[in-house]
Amino acid sequence: MKYEFILSLFLIWTLCANAQSDAIVSDSTVTQNDKEIPQNIKDLLNIINQTKKNSTSKDATLEIDGLLVNNTKTKNGSDFYEFFYRDWVAPVNAHNYSIFITEKPYRLTTTQIEIHINETLVFQSFLQPRSDIVEALAKQAVAQTTMYLINYDEIVKQLGGEDRSGSGIF
Repeated sequence: MKYEFILSLFLIWTLCANAQSDAIVSDSTVTQNDKEIPQNIKDLLNIINQTKKNSTSKDATLEIDGLLVNNTKTKNGSDFYEFFYRDWVAPVNAHNYSIFITEKPYRLTTTQIEIHINETLVFQSFLQPRSDIVEALAKQAVAQTTMYLINYDEIVKQLGGEDRSGSGIF
């Protein structure tokens, strides 16, 4: 903000100086279109653009990454969440994601567990009341979620590729 103010004052000053000199040299063959922008103004513009880019990239990295949200309702769901949380280690290059573990009631003592990453369903399975099965299922869910986050950038590139983008003509 400070650089923009200084640059705008400098530009106003140079335009006023150019307007006065143009009025004096108006009879000569040099016109405003033939003059180039001075190098020091170009340098100031480059500095301002670099500071804007740096400030936006720093702001984007301050967001909260890797939230793990528990939305389970039963003891089995809570156990699944505890096993998942115990085994979960976020991949190194993963960023801008949140993991939501939700549970939906099903028949009798079974429930359906779902894992969403940024509203994309990554894992879905039925929970049984046996603790060893719940723990094994949590390990499987951790592996699948980790692989999704590792391959996330590649998946986004594939979805935005040329073969998936249309021309807009039906």
